Amino acid sequence: MEKTLKHIDSNRFGFDQAISRENTHAEKYDLRNKLFGTDDVLPMWVADMDLPTPPFVVEALQKRLKHPILGYPHTPDSVYQAIIDWQAQYGLEVKKSEIVFTHNVANGFMMAVGAYTAPDDAVMLMPPVYPPFFDAISRHKCRTVEAPLVLQDNRYSIDFAALEAKIAQFHVKLLLFCHPQNPSGRVWTKQELTRLADICVKHHVIIISDEIHADLTFAPNQHIPLASLEHPIREQTITLSSPGKTFNLGGLQTGYALIANSKLKRTYLEYAKANAIYDLNLFGQVALEAAYSEQGKQWRDRLLQHFAENIAQLETFFKTHQPKIKVMEPEASFLVWLDFREVFDDHQTLKKWLIEDAKLGFNDGESFAGASQIGTGFMRMNIAVSKETLHQALTQLLSALPD
Repeated sequence: MEKTLKHIDSNRFGFDQAISRENTHAEKYDLRNKLFGTDDVLPMWVADMDLPTPPFVVEALQKRLKHPILGYPHTPDSVYQAIIDWQAQYGLEVKKSEIVFTHNVANGFMMAVGAYTAPDDAVMLMPPVYPPFFDAISRHKCRTVEAPLVLQDNRYSIDFAALEAKIAQFHVKLLLFCHPQNPSGRVWTKQELTRLADICVKHHVIIISDEIHADLTFAPNQHIPLASLEHPIREQTITLSSPGKTFNLGGLQTGYALIANSKLKRTYLEYAKANAIYDLNLFGQVALEAAYSEQGKQWRDRLLQHFAENIAQLETFFKTHQPKIKVMEPEASFLVWLDFREVFDDHQTLKKWLIEDAKLGFNDGESFAGASQIGTGFMRMNIAVSKETLHQALTQLLSALPD
């Protein structure tokens, strides 16, 4: 690790000092008043980073901008190869023919629900989970089947018996799977993935595996793509990914699906084309190829080190100043799931305290819960910020903490 990272300077990449995003049409900042009722909060909610996009990606974009024509692009083989090579580091063998481009991962699973279901079909998810999953199901007039995760010793696990019983009871057709898990940062093990795969193959359930946070897995945890298992589940899996989270490229609307089953791919493509969704935009292509490189791997490793330092600082803060607020240490990603239930017995009081006293804008835990109420008393905090910004957030928390 030292040999790989010794030339990477954290100051050079802007991990230490805060960078203003005011007047840049940043969703995280421009929607403060709508979401929190005030602009006077430090926004630490939506999952993009208040850290600069890697300079080598920016340089690639600037180089392309030197050409005066920005017409319709053709996707070169080098973009496909970059995806193939990037996924190979996780043991997933990908063929060019399996790659389908999307605008982003959310767009990918929205299209998947439309492609593989009809109104009133049952679609399963495991709350607490990424809120747009719920939206994708309801917008296609499908039935939502919840198999809530089980919280034990500040860590989530899958209740496989309950999950299989509900799949059988409701004749579930599709499972929206968050891998690694959002909001908790759980990294599913090979044993867990295999058991889930066995159940879904047995009951003919297609899995849409959202693996956008895979690159942000902390050692010794290991991301294992669901489709990489030596298992028939590969033929029932649509893997969704993007460089957007890892390299802060959300604004370029860049994503892709990996579909090994030719029939499932054909169905997906028919739905995508009916909505005039084809290839990546020009700058998405350029940015993806620059990010999915050896430089990208080095930059990601340094980024993970920064996240680990921020998480450790957050954990130390709460252990020191209010140990009743529990930090669920993420095994992947820059999102931290906070349990306030021992301090606040009312969720609305918690929300009001965060906004009015701590002046912080977090994601509301109830938005991840659906009908299960499993998110009450929780908040999701985005720690993909500079050391300066995290210090500011902790200072505001300290001044607001109840006795």
